[in-house]
Amino acid sequence: MKKIVLLADDDSDDYEIFKESLHEADCATELIRVDNGEGVFEYLSTSRPRPDIIFLDLNMPVMSGWQCLAKLKNTSVYREIPVIMYTTSSHYRDAEIAKDLNAHGLITKPSDYKLLTQVLKRIICTLGSDDLGSAIHEAYLITQ
Repeated sequence: MKKIVLLADDDSDDYEIFKESLHEADCATELIRVDNGEGVFEYLSTSRPRPDIIFLDLNMPVMSGWQCLAKLKNTSVYREIPVIMYTTSSHYRDAEIAKDLNAHGLITKPSDYKLLTQVLKRIICTLGSDDLGSAIHEAYLITQ
């Protein structure tokens, strides 16, 4: 069964790199993209399949990644969906904020396509297992 990956990112180039890396990771996924945090809630309010994981860019129009994360984690029906903040920032404070807002982790967008593929493969292929937390932490360390 395919894992549903929801990416909220307003940058088309970042989306294309993410999509190609996810395909290369070969973990049987379906990628859904929205342009902002509001789009996440529009998607979740439909009868479409619930995402197995959400990647949120920090800086998006309409509703930022931080705003979306806070709303997701304060809504009981969405609270358990793993959320990873996906950003160009490598500032340690962003990782602390992500943790405070109950994100599952933060990943700095790698400039290296192969590194992103490695990171996505590790995370997506461990979805639903006890290894997910350590995979996300490893991804954070690798992308710093």
